[in-house]
Amino acid sequence: MKDNQMSRGKSQSLYKYLPESWIDFSVRGKYRKNYIAHVVRWNSELLQDINKKRLIRLANQAIKSFASQAPQGTKIDPTAGFGAELDVQTCDVLEPKAGGEERGIVAEISPLTFYCKNCHKVHQFNSVETYKKYTKCRNCNTELTQMRQIYYCKCGWATDGHPAYCRKHGSENIYWYGGYEFVCKSKGCNTKIQMQKKCDVCGTMLRPHNALDPAQYFTYSFSFIDLINEKIEKFISDTDYGAYITICYWLGQILREEFYEIVDKGIVSDPDEYKNKYDFYFNMFKDSLGEDNAQIAAKQMADKECGNKYNQLIEELKIKLAVPNNELQRFAEMIIEYSMVNSSEDVSTLENAEAVATLLNTNANPQEFLDVAHTYGITDAKVCGDVPFVACSYGYTREKSSYEDGVQLRAFKEEKPGRKNVYASKLRTEGVLFEFDRKKILIWLVKNGYVNENECPNLDSDQEIKLWFVNHIHLETITTFSPIDEEMEFLTSKVYSLIHSISHLLVKAAAELCGLNKDSISEYIFAGIPAVMIYCQNSQGFNLGALFNVFEAYFDKWIKNAAKKAEKCVFDPICIERYKACTGCLFLNEISCQHFNHDLDRRLIIGYLDRTNNKRLFGFWEE
Repeated sequence: MKDNQMSRGKSQSLYKYLPESWIDFSVRGKYRKNYIAHVVRWNSELLQDINKKRLIRLANQAIKSFASQAPQGTKIDPTAGFGAELDVQTCDVLEPKAGGEERGIVAEISPLTFYCKNCHKVHQFNSVETYKKYTKCRNCNTELTQMRQIYYCKCGWATDGHPAYCRKHGSENIYWYGGYEFVCKSKGCNTKIQMQKKCDVCGTMLRPHNALDPAQYFTYSFSFIDLINEKIEKFISDTDYGAYITICYWLGQILREEFYEIVDKGIVSDPDEYKNKYDFYFNMFKDSLGEDNAQIAAKQMADKECGNKYNQLIEELKIKLAVPNNELQRFAEMIIEYSMVNSSEDVSTLENAEAVATLLNTNANPQEFLDVAHTYGITDAKVCGDVPFVACSYGYTREKSSYEDGVQLRAFKEEKPGRKNVYASKLRTEGVLFEFDRKKILIWLVKNGYVNENECPNLDSDQEIKLWFVNHIHLETITTFSPIDEEMEFLTSKVYSLIHSISHLLVKAAAELCGLNKDSISEYIFAGIPAVMIYCQNSQGFNLGALFNVFEAYFDKWIKNAAKKAEKCVFDPICIERYKACTGCLFLNEISCQHFNHDLDRRLIIGYLDRTNNKRLFGFWEE
């Protein structure tokens, strides 16, 4: 039926209009009516032209990370509906259909419990069709009003059914006068019926909540830049040298063209030398190990010694690294992703911006662009167009947005039997890439006593500084839905909180200058570089050019306005003294924030004096 179908922007749908959520719903007809509705399902189609393997892998990492927070023996499993893990072969990546006779999102009016504002009689219906026949009170002919309450539990269960039923007289004479109880008005009864439901899953007794309360549905999602194809991904994960070669490339020891040739062809050695080495070691080992094991050992030795020029680089790098292999692979993937964005074709640099701003004769000061970047610890900034972002939603929780005992992360209901599904959208958009001054960050860490000066790398060596970030910024500990454990990961926490806080300031300042709503601008953080990309995420999915304009015409004002926003909060001094960040200064809508507004701290940027112990914290942007 057309009046119970909805069309929403795909990006918006991924956060607010997913199956099993309750939403606001307008029905158009002779008179426009507003209802609460339950999203029954999506009319979906497969999302094409994405690296599905990477998407599924990232989803599995996020699901396992959530589950790992639960102690052994918990009564309620931390996750449900995902199986052992999502699989590329049996999991569909879906998006809502943009056209056709049936719209992409199908919703039904819910709850189907209504009441009369005039006489307070309660009416319950078993279907939308029945309600449409009797939209007025059978007592007084007043237009009925929908009850806006539902019941939901932190284990993920929810219902719209109300207990408007008397054990003696049924549901015929039930009335509601507000509050948390119904009343049976049958002759001589006056029984009060509590508005409560027992959870079918965990047995918790539930009180009703407003159906549009954000706590009824927390979407779990992530975004990634879809530039890494399966060949590059395989190079990093399936070869024993891929991550090391990538780090060498980042350190400047391998040229870009050389790096991508290795990705394409692998490390190629002189075939004659390789055969000689292989034969030598095979003959050495065959008597003691047997032929099969000798072949394995000979290959390992030939691979190591056969004369390719990268072996020495890799061996020297291994000595300097103190990172588990799985974390090194994640770091390598981030490097490639950052490098590919950084070298995209549709780019405007700060030097270009100076020329554009001078030509436009705006009220900016283009001659200060480079100095402003340097002052605020930005070593490189550029605006990039046509960047492919994929946003993916893979599950949801209720009542709590992060794990605690009894909270369950639920998978979406299967659209086809036996096939799991996640929902995603792809957006080609523009973004401004900021790379922060690693040297300045290290100096700031030393100044605050976070890093011992004797343990600091050589600040005149960019290679050593980069290696420090590889060894100390642990990407595995940065998860979407929970803060970094500062006690266990102190340096990761401090560096990430710094760049994350700056990122939010940049988003807020950009929104004011470019005319886009701040909820249409998002962040993407390269924690180990460290760098952030501020990009446009509008629900229509097209490039407005707004970020190009603010970068090229008003770069200095953008950065200075961001700095001003860090200095004051309407909730100071409580915010700066107790919370470090709040809705009045740094918080963004969760659509825009990559990390659920965790790990934000204005004090790291502007500095702070703790008067209780007279301890001084030096801010990264302090003059």
